Amino acid sequence: MPTSHAPRRISKHDLKTDQFSTSIFAAREWVEKNLRTTLIVAGAIIVVGVAIWGVARWRGGQSDEALSLYGEAGVEMRSGNAAVAIAELQKILDEHKGSKIAGPACFQLAELHFRQRNFDDARVFFQRYINDYGDDLMLKSAAWAGQGAVDEQAGFYGEATTKYEKAIEVDPKGFRVPEYWRTIVRTAIAANDSTKALSAFERLRKDFPRDAQNIGIAREMLIEHGMLDPGKT
Repeated sequence: MPTSHAPRRISKHDLKTDQFSTSIFAAREWVEKNLRTTLIVAGAIIVVGVAIWGVARWRGGQSDEALSLYGEAGVEMRSGNAAVAIAELQKILDEHKGSKIAGPACFQLAELHFRQRNFDDARVFFQRYINDYGDDLMLKSAAWAGQGAVDEQAGFYGEATTKYEKAIEVDPKGFRVPEYWRTIVRTAIAANDSTKALSAFERLRKDFPRDAQNIGIAREMLIEHGMLDPGKT
């Protein structure tokens, strides 16, 4: 029977080869791309690209200040001032929760808390995105994956598996689905749930037969933990 609290933890090698941050970076890139599109349509735009974070500003009431705060948060994060970036993003949610940028800001805030290892706060804001701003399937899926990553950090591997499955359910055609299946293999292994791990591996192979990288990593994890016979793969 599966268990959420397993005595055997996944190896550091597995964690190194399968980082939650890859999904978050992809989500962040999507936010920036679509934010730029929205601003171009609206007109009167100044867009300044700053590495991973986008800096976007325009003149116009509440959106002006909210977008300015969002851009400033990006600059602060790039400068290594995570605490200031968190404060700027929090201010958007406190004072401009109805603005178009509030959803992306909420997601970014959750991700930033996660990267700062503020896992309780990360959980709160990932859930807030799901509850209040989850109209975009790609980000909503990534928010569920974020919840799964928080559970992993707490050692709740069974719960993490459920959250990653929810991420797939929300956006089954999303381009991160193969990575989520691979992640489920990892969390199921950590929970000593060989049935779930092998099932996820088979779904990965069946639905994404050309994804050699994810399949290969999942296979190696299963073999390493004695759940898959290398002679039958």
